Amino acid sequence: MSGADHLPGSPLHNEVTHFLYVEAKLLDNSRYSDWFSLFTEDVRYWMPVRTTRFLAAGKGFDEDMALIDDNYISLKTRAKRLESDSAWAESPPSRTRHFITNVMVKDGAAGEIAVSSCFMVTRTRSDRDYQFFTGVREDSLRCIEGGLRIARRKILIDQTVITNTNLSILF
Repeated sequence: MSGADHLPGSPLHNEVTHFLYVEAKLLDNSRYSDWFSLFTEDVRYWMPVRTTRFLAAGKGFDEDMALIDDNYISLKTRAKRLESDSAWAESPPSRTRHFITNVMVKDGAAGEIAVSSCFMVTRTRSDRDYQFFTGVREDSLRCIEGGLRIARRKILIDQTVITNTNLSILF
């Protein structure tokens, strides 16, 4: 991320942090249409595959392969499906909690806001199936019509091997 830092407590940092908390609450309450409204029409929602590498070989992500690589239409389809009865992987629905921390806010390119945040997402299914995911999200936010919108989200998950039966939850 480049540009000027917006320190915790500054108006922009507070606005961005509040936006991320509202987003987490929407996801935790299965309000997927409302969550989807937080994205721009040119969004890229992307989770590259993590690999195990020596530090000298790079950051540990394969930029050419992705677990998730959605645009506006595919993200809308994902959100609508999760609200329908046809999301078999989510019947009954998972219970999730999204924890957001270490929010860093900078001025980004072309008037956007560059945000980095750490996350932990817990997922509970049935009575014995408990999972969690951790990682970093790199977001580009835009102010549109007086509100923030996500123009780009890159999800850098910590797990190299995903042992879950599906990735139907959202980050």
